[in-house]
Amino acid sequence: MHLATCAFTVAPGQGISIPVLVYNQGGEEEVLTLSIRGVPSDWVSVPSPLIHLAPGEQREMALTVQPPAFPDGRAGRYSLVIQVASQQGPAEVVEKTCTLTVAALEVAGRIGVLLAATEFSVVPGGSTPIPLVLLNQGLDADTFALSVEGIAPGWVYAPVATVSLAPGQQQEVTLTVQPPASALAEAGRHPFRIQVSSLGVPGQASAAECALTIAALLGFSAELRPQRVEAGQPARVLVENQGNVEQTFTVGWQSPGDQVVFEPGQARQVGVPPGEVSLIEFRPAPRNRPFLGGEVSLPFLAYVQTPDRETKNLAGEVVTRGLLPGWVLPAVGLALLALIATIVLIAVLGGGGSGAGPTQVPVTDLPPAVATEVPPTEAPPAVATEVPLTEAPPAVATEVPPTEAPPEAPPGQAVQLPANEPAPTKEPPGGTGGVKLPCLPAAFGLILVPLLVRSRRPGRKD
Repeated sequence: MHLATCAFTVAPGQGISIPVLVYNQGGEEEVLTLSIRGVPSDWVSVPSPLIHLAPGEQREMALTVQPPAFPDGRAGRYSLVIQVASQQGPAEVVEKTCTLTVAALEVAGRIGVLLAATEFSVVPGGSTPIPLVLLNQGLDADTFALSVEGIAPGWVYAPVATVSLAPGQQQEVTLTVQPPASALAEAGRHPFRIQVSSLGVPGQASAAECALTIAALLGFSAELRPQRVEAGQPARVLVENQGNVEQTFTVGWQSPGDQVVFEPGQARQVGVPPGEVSLIEFRPAPRNRPFLGGEVSLPFLAYVQTPDRETKNLAGEVVTRGLLPGWVLPAVGLALLALIATIVLIAVLGGGGSGAGPTQVPVTDLPPAVATEVPPTEAPPAVATEVPLTEAPPAVATEVPPTEAPPEAPPGQAVQLPANEPAPTKEPPGGTGGVKLPCLPAAFGLILVPLLVRSRRPGRKD
């Protein structure tokens, strides 16, 4: 049996063909069996387990070794034993030992590193394992320290910080990468480096170049500020991109029953980078403002929609008021009633005098057109106003203050009263100061009757 080489390398998931040349150097026909040890049997395939060779004949057989793909297939270095045995003489066995390295990346040198894969992918919030094999290919025992460059330190976890190996020894170490489910884990391909340093021989290190692909993460939150807004005042929709890629959102607003109008009236397209917040401003107002009344609230909806039709609705309400408050008409009515009552009271009670002042004597015997000053010699008999000093009329008896006594008139002449001074009169009994008591009920009646009529109006709700 002859092999061209005894060192083979294959990546997980791929196959390698190992040519084996067998020949019969005897003088008789040989039946040979071909087998391989050192790797799982399901990795190996041979064209035929039995090989028939005539005397002096040789034949090349191709063995195929195919380890499983990552992550089922792991990196490592295996001792591969290829054996050819004779069926006629079981003691006649020929073996060849080879080295099979299973790795997608092999870093040679005193510090060996084997990786089953160099490309890894992960979803934000998830994790991915990165298995690697460390080999001490030096002549002395050593301790190795691992580090990762290009990935945030808080994302990488290792079961041990250092690994101690004897010469020729190997050990598998699995690093775990777990990015957060946020915009910090930016989507895309991120190169990184795994570095292994020797603690026994400072300055010696090996590095493996890899790449981590972080999948896209979609997510957002939305909020309406404020939820209760005055008519014509601005409201804002806050949109936060919680994913790790830029997203475009459709932001709009609508009113049940079309009772509210908006400025702007059309929905808007807004691009928000990962991890950032955007504010979209609009102004709601009632379509028809009431003429009379107090506060009125009209509901509306603001919405945020993603390209894949994921929608969040935000409920709000716009507050408006009537052009005139509801209390204006009742107040105007009461004011008019008060004004009318005041006019009536002034008309009815305006002629009354104070009880403390001098009283007036109504001139009942004079016609309205006759002047109060009568000529002394030609006074008409029907309108004579002569009042004798010694005899007063019984119906209009007056008490004249001593200081204001009228002058005595000569015989045959009437007394002339001053034009600007009312005639003295006697205070009526009861001390009402000249106010006629029967007029007061009439005045209050004028005030109360409209109120009573209004309160009894059909359909009135108290």
